Amino acid sequence: MPYSGARTKAASGAVVPVIWYLLNLLAIPVIGFVVLLWMFIQSSGTNELRRVHTRAALIMSLLGFVLISSGVVFSWLFFGDVGHFGTFALVWAIALHTGFVLWGMISLAQAMSDKPPVFPAKWL
Repeated sequence: MPYSGARTKAASGAVVPVIWYLLNLLAIPVIGFVVLLWMFIQSSGTNELRRVHTRAALIMSLLGFVLISSGVVFSWLFFGDVGHFGTFALVWAIALHTGFVLWGMISLAQAMSDKPPVFPAKWL
């Protein structure tokens, strides 16, 4: 007797790039980004949903790096004082990092339900 919750169609594989996006943020930053970049380069032969999730994850990784590092550099140039710089940079980095992790969790839920990520359609 087959399990009643079994899939009736094959998995899209859209979960894989989102998992590497979250690994990039939480566990293995450089390696996760390199694998995500490799998946983006090799995505021409994959299905549309996986390609969309791969592109969104790569753009969000690059956007996260640019926003977090530019905020820290801006605070270093603007404040200059070690106390104010440290406080602003730490709050800035933690708040943005948390936002990007939450986007990854929502995107993972979307990928698991075979839906496109919450992302601007013109960038996909």
